[in-house]
Amino acid sequence: MEQNTFNLVVAIAAIVVAFSFIVQACMFAFTYRTLQKLSSTVAAVQAKAEPVIDKMGPVIDQIQGTIVTVKGAVDKVTVQAMDAFEKVTVETRAVAAAISVTSQEISGLALHQATQISDTMDQATTALARQVAELDQLVTRTQRRIEGTTIEVQETVLEPIREVSALLSGLKRMLEVLFHRGRKPIDQAYQDEELFI
Repeated sequence: MEQNTFNLVVAIAAIVVAFSFIVQACMFAFTYRTLQKLSSTVAAVQAKAEPVIDKMGPVIDQIQGTIVTVKGAVDKVTVQAMDAFEKVTVETRAVAAAISVTSQEISGLALHQATQISDTMDQATTALARQVAELDQLVTRTQRRIEGTTIEVQETVLEPIREVSALLSGLKRMLEVLFHRGRKPIDQAYQDEELFI
């Protein structure tokens, strides 16, 4: 009877452990789906940034063409007069400053996007580490509860069963002595009596 109880406790423990593995698998699937969503978000941000960069390429080419044209005009004006050269130089510097500002804005935008992607990846890594730690705590807590339940079952179920079994054995022996009128011969040893010797 004790073996059956022990087998039952082991079976229950195995079911709880199997259930904890299923919960763990579900948590990993949820984490995998979250990382896939994060990957698609990063791809969407990249898809939005690429057209802006592609649009800026022709503008930069056009500005470079304008600079070449302005330089040609400056050469013609230099031949004609020194005053005209100073005016064109001032205009060229303004265009160069605008190009520099635009280039800096583009660099700032690219740096900002890269920072956002890095922050998003850091947050995802932190969330994943936190979920793994919580899952580890859950498994540890479940293991402690299984061990506690096993000890509790042994103390609350098996010990009273042993006491009842001993009580019934004593009651049986008492009834045999009371209702069995004949005496046993002394020269013969009985198995029950051998236990007491």
